Amino acid sequence: MVGISGFLMKFPLFLHSLLSLLERFTVKLPMPIEKLVNRVSYPRTGRHLQRYNNRGFRLVVGCIPYRYRKTEEANSIDEAIEVLVISAQNGKGLLFPKGGWEKDESMEEAAIRETLEEAGVLGDIECKLGKWSYKSKRQSIFHEGHMFPLLVKQELDRWPEKNIRKREWVTVSKAREECPHLWMKEALEELVCRHAQLHQLASSNNGVGSLNL
Repeated sequence: MVGISGFLMKFPLFLHSLLSLLERFTVKLPMPIEKLVNRVSYPRTGRHLQRYNNRGFRLVVGCIPYRYRKTEEANSIDEAIEVLVISAQNGKGLLFPKGGWEKDESMEEAAIRETLEEAGVLGDIECKLGKWSYKSKRQSIFHEGHMFPLLVKQELDRWPEKNIRKREWVTVSKAREECPHLWMKEALEELVCRHAQLHQLASSNNGVGSLNL
């Protein structure tokens, strides 16, 4: 076991190994990202292309956009990453971008499109975190939600919902506290758990000691 100072000295090596491992999780999209950007010049409206599962649940997809924090700021796995959240339209709480999965796109394409429309970021989408069934708070209907991690590579200055939503980089802890949806919190925990497992694997491969917190 080594202390946090020892971990931080080896953090660049760990980060390189972690990024190499994450490349294995990156999903290859059937549609070029440039074409996806062109499709979201304006937000989609209506639900004539909306997908539903065999129980009649509306299928919803989204992303947890994240990035790595500066080396000197990382004291734990929770603090090694920041997540991008957006404001709810009703102003209550912070959310991750998500929306309906439509028939003319793959699940990953829909997740990237919604993230671009609502949060204005692009990046590498990774393997799905899981799926959750939940009831809409505004309508008495059920949804099936699917969430993906998105390692952010670009933040746009202009995006379709810039005037109706705010975006903010926050710590994992703040996202836990201010997100009102249990299923999104569980997706966030899955992301943190995945990174913790990758950290252990990278540590064992490179001799980086465990965090002694």
